[in-house]
Amino acid sequence: MVEKILFIVFGALAIVGALATITRKNIFHGLISLIFTFINVALIYLLTQAYFLAVAQILVYAGAILVLFTFVVMFLNLREFRETEQYYPWQKYLVVILTPLALAEFIAVVVTATWLSTRQGITPDLLESMGGNTWGMGVTLFENMLLPFEVASLILVAAMVGAVIMARKEKSPSVAIRTWVAGEEPQPDALEQEV
Repeated sequence: MVEKILFIVFGALAIVGALATITRKNIFHGLISLIFTFINVALIYLLTQAYFLAVAQILVYAGAILVLFTFVVMFLNLREFRETEQYYPWQKYLVVILTPLALAEFIAVVVTATWLSTRQGITPDLLESMGGNTWGMGVTLFENMLLPFEVASLILVAAMVGAVIMARKEKSPSVAIRTWVAGEEPQPDALEQEV
């Protein structure tokens, strides 16, 4: 009974943190809310005895990924971004159309899913005989789910490259253009020597 109450509390806190992440105007407040959300998700993993996922959640997401987000935010000049004119004003209308469609798809998946088949006959006793849930997670991840795992890693690499490209600033050319005084135009021989 206590585990169910804690599960509901941590789930509600994770939802509150996620909503705070996307509604904060200050990006750093949003990042702190994201840390709060990640920690609550890790606590939910601990309650369900998925210890490997809880540790991975803290190390990978609350640690490494959030540090990457922080650096990306620091590289981007957000003040300059706010002052520039937004080039795609039609995006607001696209969001109004796509959001209900995404919500309908999510509800359809939740309603039509057969949740009993996800366990596939795996019980806590079977997990202990196989070497624990860390071993089972590794087998599932690297044998049965290898393609989605690799696709997710490629998506993360593409996102990181995109963030670096967005953060890169255009520099002025380091080569100065030579100006010629009237009457001192270069001769073809002099140009060949300079090149």
